[in-house]
Amino acid sequence: MTDLNTTPQPWKPIYIIMVSRFFLKKKNEQGFTLMETIVALGIGLLATTMIFYIFTLGLKNIRTIKNTESLHSNANFFLNTLTYWIKQGKNLEVLPASPGNILEITLPDNSTTTIDKSLLEINGVSATTTFKKMEKSIQLNFIIQKGSASTSATTTIAQRTIQ
Repeated sequence: MTDLNTTPQPWKPIYIIMVSRFFLKKKNEQGFTLMETIVALGIGLLATTMIFYIFTLGLKNIRTIKNTESLHSNANFFLNTLTYWIKQGKNLEVLPASPGNILEITLPDNSTTTIDKSLLEINGVSATTTFKKMEKSIQLNFIIQKGSASTSATTTIAQRTIQ
């Protein structure tokens, strides 16, 4: 066995000897070399960066899912409320107005309820609606927005037959 501290032999380039001195230890040496420490720190930093990126990406996805769920929940509430009022009404009138349509519902006790844009903006959620009167139903197009997210739907709600 040759000693690494001797002069290089013609078949061994000098850089192999210098690099091998960083990685090879003599039997009586303890601890880590400088290169081992740098490599371990680099791998640890890379792993920490990847974990942080995955965690941040997960938080963004959770926020997006919560916003979408909130929009769908608001759309469901909006649709259920309008369905209730339309089914209770004995007469439905769509009054065109700017900036949107107004739905006037006459209830069985002859009181009227008006659904307009002011009723459709609650807790930072706004709804844009278009009503179209049919014979015994109302076609409803709506877009619900909260911030930059939005959802839309088109449905037809039929009146109950009042006897």
